[in-house]
Amino acid sequence: MTQGLLRFPKLCTHYFTLVGFMVETYPKNLCSLPLELFDSLLDSLLFGMSHSDSLVSKSSLHGLAGLAQEHLKTHALSNHLSAKPNIIENCTRRLLLEVIFQPIIWDRVEPAGMALLPLAAIDVHKFVELINAVSQQYGQKQKRLHCAFEELIKPDILANVSKEGREGRVVRVQFKNDFDAFVRNVQAFLVMR
Repeated sequence: MTQGLLRFPKLCTHYFTLVGFMVETYPKNLCSLPLELFDSLLDSLLFGMSHSDSLVSKSSLHGLAGLAQEHLKTHALSNHLSAKPNIIENCTRRLLLEVIFQPIIWDRVEPAGMALLPLAAIDVHKFVELINAVSQQYGQKQKRLHCAFEELIKPDILANVSKEGREGRVVRVQFKNDFDAFVRNVQAFLVMR
């Protein structure tokens, strides 16, 4: 599916509804797609997560979270990561810059948080490096952004999610609440000037 075709509203909505169903039902099969097909699917999910239609963006974020959760459980993306080691970092960077740090976040806070948690847990060290790199783009607000991330990301929770391969209900609820507070804090000093 090309980005040009995804500009047709009805086709776009149906496509992301189908992709959301497929990721929810057959995540391991999607993770084992040939690299070109998987890249195309991932590109469409990344395109959809910042879409103006909240249904499309939520479906995309759920799809991204589903792929990350499947990798945490079964390491299903290992072949793709060996060919393209920056897949997870690129997804996380785009999630931060195109969704979380933008005014469009308010209708997709929960799915964005539920996508960020497994993406961060896949490789905690690379996630910290990414946070440092992204924070440097904000100059004087860098220290404040670091503090906000420190309140959001608790190393013991990420290590537990990474070790167990799943979040668990208690961790998911706690992260959801922490992420909501994080978004309010970050939006106050990054977006609303």
